[in-house]
Amino acid sequence: MSTSPGPERPYGYAVVANVRREIPYGPGGAELRSGTKHFPAGGKVWLAPPCWDLGFGEALAVGRHRGSPRLAGVVTRVVHLENFRVRAVYSPDLCRRLETYPGTGLWSAREDAEAQAAGWSTGKDLYRTAGRDHSGPSAGASG
Repeated sequence: MSTSPGPERPYGYAVVANVRREIPYGPGGAELRSGTKHFPAGGKVWLAPPCWDLGFGEALAVGRHRGSPRLAGVVTRVVHLENFRVRAVYSPDLCRRLETYPGTGLWSAREDAEAQAAGWSTGKDLYRTAGRDHSGPSAGASG
């Protein structure tokens, strides 16, 4: 039995989501756009653990870029995503892409990934990382 990751043993776990079909855009959300600039509507993206969010609910997303069969890693707003779930990662290329930036990568425990997916799906943890609260522009501001 091999101890290296492969078909029998995953590299780790990632949160998987789909890009929303309609995303409000512009003043007051008057215009609806299909998908995002980099990912098509309904496209599957793999999300790395948040570690450097500056309070805008963003995460590293890896998925098939619009018009290309290649994987692309893009920092995207979590509110543009839906249908969060956890999947094991068996692909070395996907694992490499999710580890693009220092501090990103995969969850080693499925339970931790499921907790993050639940937080993102409810919107509860969009502005929290590593125990710090980033509740918005007024957090930490002194008058």
